[in-house]
Amino acid sequence: MRILTVILTALSVIIGAACATTPLRPAPPDGCHYRAVSFPGGAVRTDLGERVESVEVVMHCGRFAAINYVPDDWSVRVDGPVSEEPSLHMQAGHGASMLWRLSDLNGFVTVIACESSGCFDIAGSVGLYYFDGEEHERKVNFPQPELISEPAPDSASQWRGDVIG
Repeated sequence: MRILTVILTALSVIIGAACATTPLRPAPPDGCHYRAVSFPGGAVRTDLGERVESVEVVMHCGRFAAINYVPDDWSVRVDGPVSEEPSLHMQAGHGASMLWRLSDLNGFVTVIACESSGCFDIAGSVGLYYFDGEEHERKVNFPQPELISEPAPDSASQWRGDVIG
């Protein structure tokens, strides 16, 4: 029994050390960086009861590295980076899961931005909806200068504190 305890303890230490040294994400290619993307505030007319029903993000010369947040009962689709125009589509499953604030999506996606290539571009849009006896829908577009794009850590050791800590 004592030998089994020693073996299990040793395995726990080995597995724990392996997990601690396994990168959470690979380093981005040279000249590229991870960036967390958010939408600016102010687009949703909450005074009308308007809510966010869909989100779209399209890039050129970049890739989606992670989807950091998916609201409850939302669907997500990412269309491939091979085309050099990857796109992300998110949509609420029904009215009850629509969002009241764009801030609920702060940092919702991490992209690999290769600004050094000179062709990196990212744009987003949100589909908004409200009902006041009639259905109202509109789409608000956000070109790259209007999106909030914050540097995200490029190395796994920098991410560990945020994820595990």
